[in-house]
Amino acid sequence: MVVGVPDNAGTGTSGPRVITSAPEETPPHEVAGDVFVDPAPFGGGGSEPAASTALAAPNGKPWATPIPFTTDQEVPDGLVFILVAGSDARPGEDLLKTRADSLHLLCVNPETGQGTLLGFPRDSWVEIPGHGRGKINNALALGGPNLLSKTVARLTGLPIDYYVITGFKGLTAMVDELGGVDVLVDRRMNDHNSGAKFQRGWHHMTGGQALAFSRNRTDVEQGDLTRSEHQGLVMLSALAKMRAEVADDGGVARWISVLLKYTKLDVPLNKLPQLGALARRLDPGRIKNVVAPGRLGFASRQSVVFLTTEAAKMFEDLRSDAVIGSAQADPAASSSTSSTTAPGRTSKSPKPATSSSSPSSTTATTGPEEESTTSTTEQSDTSVTLLPDE
Repeated sequence: MVVGVPDNAGTGTSGPRVITSAPEETPPHEVAGDVFVDPAPFGGGGSEPAASTALAAPNGKPWATPIPFTTDQEVPDGLVFILVAGSDARPGEDLLKTRADSLHLLCVNPETGQGTLLGFPRDSWVEIPGHGRGKINNALALGGPNLLSKTVARLTGLPIDYYVITGFKGLTAMVDELGGVDVLVDRRMNDHNSGAKFQRGWHHMTGGQALAFSRNRTDVEQGDLTRSEHQGLVMLSALAKMRAEVADDGGVARWISVLLKYTKLDVPLNKLPQLGALARRLDPGRIKNVVAPGRLGFASRQSVVFLTTEAAKMFEDLRSDAVIGSAQADPAASSSTSSTTAPGRTSKSPKPATSSSSPSSTTATTGPEEESTTSTTEQSDTSVTLLPDE
């Protein structure tokens, strides 16, 4: 995983843009008009696989009630936008010079405790600054995390404060070291490509199982769109686990150490505890997990995904408060303060160090009926730079 600040962080772009054909190259930062296609069915992986003893039986639990949390950290007051990407680097390949086949933008409103986890289809046909039109996942291979951040910022009109990148091995190791995550699987999976083999229900996933679940796109309802939604669910499940286990800044520090152990990280050191405390205070039930709508098509003799007009509306909706719909204060919050908003950002006076009481409890999600078939489970400005143990 890589955490860093892209060039020109905090500067919004002029608006979203998706190119669906091949016009002449547009100069950087010049928008010739937003082009989105009309919505249409996406298609997917067909019917749900039949029940089988080869599928892992549910062995997990709904997200636990959060424990009380105290912190001395001044968490960010303004909106926070973090780009989270999963590289498809294989052994021996550079994590930062391969395609970003998993791509999400975490949008957080610290004032209300709400947010949005916005996924992008990996084959979204967009403009990559300086490289013309191409699939969004290729931006990382062409220019690393900075170019990927610029591509998403240009597409959405949203600023990117930090980026986070991990690979197969990094994700697996982090989940295992943190003791696994409880994830609700809403449909049977029996995919030999990804290794995802699950009955419906709550599963306490190992790192390998979380990776398989996150990679499955062949026997899910809407293919890559559903896969992106499931990747977001794994992230929210990790957030729920953090709320159920971390009681103070020492616990936050342990989670940060796990990231440092397996990541390359480029971010001011004083920001890490603050962002960690912010993550701990977030209720995953108030983070909306969505995927930018798209439709299949062809461009430059390859299959691509054209984002639709609904995606354009979604990007615009997020700019003022990082929330799809209206931002609403958490009624269970211990205190609230006023804020002023500007397009794409929120700003207010810094808060003093705080000590918070127990956050509101997340309502347990009722999972689908468990399968009756039995089976066995598969088993300051100082910065720091660390390389992953890949």
